[in-house]
This record gives sequence, C-alpha cells and structure tokens, in this order.
Amino acid sequence: MRLEVLGFWGGTPERGGATSGYLLHLDQGVLMLDCGSGVMSELSRRMAFHKVRYLILSHLHFDHIADVGILQYGFNRALRNGWVAEPLPVLAAGEPRVFWDALQSQEAHWEEIDAAREYAILGAKVSFLEVQHTVPCYAVKVVDRSERVFVYSADTAYFEEGLVDFVAGADVFLCEATNFEGSVHSVGRGHMSAGEAGRLAAAAGVGKLVLTHLPSDGNFEAMRQEAKAEFSGQVLLASEVGWWKFR
Repeated sequence: MRLEVLGFWGGTPERGGATSGYLLHLDQGVLMLDCGSGVMSELSRRMAFHKVRYLILSHLHFDHIADVGILQYGFNRALRNGWVAEPLPVLAAGEPRVFWDALQSQEAHWEEIDAAREYAILGAKVSFLEVQHTVPCYAVKVVDRSERVFVYSADTAYFEEGLVDFVAGADVFLCEATNFEGSVHSVGRGHMSAGEAGRLAAAAGVGKLVLTHLPSDGNFEAMRQEAKAEFSGQVLLASEVGWWKFR
C-alpha cells in the first residue's frame, strides 16, 4: 500500500495547491479519498485520471468534493473511448441531500456509506466510523492484504469514545489539524488542533502521524511541535509527504 497526497489545505487551496485529496495504491488499483478543489489538476501531474478505480468521499463539503464533477467529466470521456469499461464506483456520505443529488451522474455508480459494514475494495478491507463534524462525516480505515493499516480521520472535532478504538494500531494515521491558536482560517467548530491530533495518536498507539487539512495561516512547524508534545512517534505534515510507502 502506498499513500500519495494530492491536496492537504483546509477550506481553500493555497499557493497553487489543492484542498483534500489522497490516493491509496492498493493491490488491485488506485483508491481516491476525497476530491477537493485543485485535486484534478494535481492528479494530472501524477497519473491519468482514469487510473482511479474507486472514489470515497468522507463528507459532502466543497473542499472535499469540488473536483468530483470534473472527475466525472473525465470518466465520460474514458467510457466513450473505451479506456474504462464501467462507471466509477463512488462510496460517499449521503447528506446534505442537495449535494448528493447534484453530484449524481451516469459516469459514476453512487452508494451511501454504511458504517455498520466492512467493504472489500480493490483487495483491501475498508471500514468507516461516523465522526463529529458539522455534516455527516466518516473516518476511513483501510487494511491491505499484508495487514498494513491506514486511517484517515476526515474532518472531526476531538473525541475519544469509539474513535480511539477505530484508529488503534494504525501504521499511518492521516489526521486533520485545522485549528491553530490565533488563526482566523476557520471558526473551529467540527475540527481539531495539532495538539489534539497528537493526543489521539498517542491514545491509539499509531505508528506515524500525518497532519492534514492545514490552515492557510498556520505556523506549520509550531503545529508539528504541538503534536509532538502529545505524541512520541514520528509527526509529518501532509505538505511534506508527497507519497509514503507502507513497509
């Protein structure tokens, strides 16, 4: 399994970058997690868009879905030209319904996330936990055939009951860290700080912590130190990861 970061900004893309978007290279193909603003442009630098075999959307906020329509335009072309045989499978939160309805297309097969299920996707086991955000939102756990574990927090406020167990033992924990003291980037509701991400990582005993959904006015090095004050393991910023191969 290999993680590739396409976008890591929270809310708005900064400095030519992108908001939330990640690739997991699995045994049977490429899984995309979220598809925010600027993600399709960054994807074009890395690989052909039709190599994406599955899309998971943690929740339906624009900074996580802004480029989904563009990806579906691409799949229209891919289907017409025989580059792919089937519409893109999409697993997503089902609310707000106005966004869900607007995103439906013939180029994708949409299914609502059921947190009570474990899914088999591209040779991996994928499960979900509803977290505490301002709309329905799901953390994502992916376990590959070699039992390597990746967990993505999605957007959430800090809480422990249920979440610590869900994250426990992750080799890599990709965790949001939107809130930063003095920041005017966000009102903060439904989000965590880097320190809280570190505290959660420590409680769950993860291998590596990667901070993402970063604020436009955050001091990234200070955020890293906040996390390190709570978590003794390796702390990385999604802005510096690029890609990470699980070993």
